[in-house]
Amino acid sequence: MGDISGSPEDFASVFETAFARVQIAVEEASTGQPDWSTRMAAAIRAGLEFAAADPAAANVLTNEAIAAGPDGVARYRRLTKYIAEALAVGRGQCPQPGEALGVTDQALAGGLLGLIAERLAAGRAGELPDLAPEAIEFALTPYLGTAEAKRVALAGRPKEGPER
Repeated sequence: MGDISGSPEDFASVFETAFARVQIAVEEASTGQPDWSTRMAAAIRAGLEFAAADPAAANVLTNEAIAAGPDGVARYRRLTKYIAEALAVGRGQCPQPGEALGVTDQALAGGLLGLIAERLAAGRAGELPDLAPEAIEFALTPYLGTAEAKRVALAGRPKEGPER
């Protein structure tokens, strides 16, 4: 777990460092992808892998931020907004234009963060990368429809092989 027992400035520094690190991981993973849906799939996978690899940092961004009072909640909302804004780009992909509203973007971002927070709180961060196909399908379905979201989610899945 991150150490937020210090001053609010200590929490702010720890949060901002973790936020910058996850942004870099997401940007690196999604850069070079051919379209919005594959960029989002890569970004979601990267976020889940980040949380699994550094559960203390991910916990600061989720559970500890919410517990840190108004400043922590404001920072958590900024993280949610970062994710929601990336999702909102997909509104142009909607099979039924106008169906995905801003509240959908926010709800999906909150759902993804909630999944991470729940696994972290349960000490099960290692499971997060394996949940990527379902998380991607969940996040992309309002924009692409069920069949296309499932196709994108499964297309980026690491191949099963003898090395595993």
